Amino acid sequence: MTKQAEPELHGNYDPQYQPVADAMAANFTESGDLGASVAVYDRGQLVVDLWAGAASVDGQRPWERDTVVNVWSTTKTIAALTVLILHDQGLLSVDQPVASIWPEFAAAGKDGVLIRHVLSHTAGLHTFDPPISHDEMFDPVVCTQRMAAQAPAHAPGERFAYHAFTQGVLLGEVVRRVTGQTMGEWIRRELTGPTGVDFHLGVPESVMDRIGEMRTDEMPAANDGPDRVADVNTLRWRQSEFPASNGHGNARSVAALLTLVTRYPAIDRPTLTPATVERILEVQWDGPDPITENHVKMGIGFGHNSPSMPVGVNDQTVFWAGLGGSMAVVDLAHDLVCCYAMNRMIPGAEGGIRAVRVMHAAHQSRNA
Repeated sequence: MTKQAEPELHGNYDPQYQPVADAMAANFTESGDLGASVAVYDRGQLVVDLWAGAASVDGQRPWERDTVVNVWSTTKTIAALTVLILHDQGLLSVDQPVASIWPEFAAAGKDGVLIRHVLSHTAGLHTFDPPISHDEMFDPVVCTQRMAAQAPAHAPGERFAYHAFTQGVLLGEVVRRVTGQTMGEWIRRELTGPTGVDFHLGVPESVMDRIGEMRTDEMPAANDGPDRVADVNTLRWRQSEFPASNGHGNARSVAALLTLVTRYPAIDRPTLTPATVERILEVQWDGPDPITENHVKMGIGFGHNSPSMPVGVNDQTVFWAGLGGSMAVVDLAHDLVCCYAMNRMIPGAEGGIRAVRVMHAAHQSRNA
């Protein structure tokens, strides 16, 4: 890790949450962060809203209050929220077969795959077989047709295997079939447009100048497909909709949306009903993931706090993280939401320690 001087933190925070500010500073002094934002909502109140560092790899452009970045798989928390809202509204059920909404999907023995299997990465469709090309990755019609025709690698629910890219293809098509809109369009119409939350799945031209440049040179080549790390700073990537991996926002915007999973919304939208929140806590898998080689405890749409992924202080803490280091955590017991978004991508535990440091500081502050 490249250490550096104490950063100048911008924004505001409640004095009770001083440990979060200290943790953010440590991400620069101890872990060599480039640019980052941190937000904490406590019972719907924004108690930490901080940003620091640079929004460009050369360090010349400062990270501003309205800087947004690709949060990679932290996007999956917003995709899950979208599907759970539709479940809450009775427009679909997480226990419903995908093929009941998307008839072509029943091909090759997939009629038993339920929406909750997709949300929990147990659908047996964690990759394209055979692999898709780089250009095909950007063609949603090709991606959905390939998923519809493909045979699953195993029976639904039989085991976990991380659907890094394909979860977005699958959930995106479910949302399109139910609502008539792409997931990005639905999010803009129902969540971010009416509330002004600065999160984008498919970035509009008006936001392009505010996107922070991702530093990708430390990421291994093995991560270069089909979610190609090298694409992240391109216009083509930013304009596309990948509901599993290319949401653009900052810590404040992601955390604000995720308050809808708690009892205290930070935006003018109804929260999920208690019955739907309970579904998130239903353990779908507790064991190894052969794709990432990590032990995973997985609920419906969110990972769970566990000894292998210690992101919380109780068994009602749920989360997901993005490639290179972003993360969002929701403590359902205490209605606490914390998010970390940055632009220096660092692989593995070395990159993740920055978000975990902030998350633990938020829990420490809340419980002080």
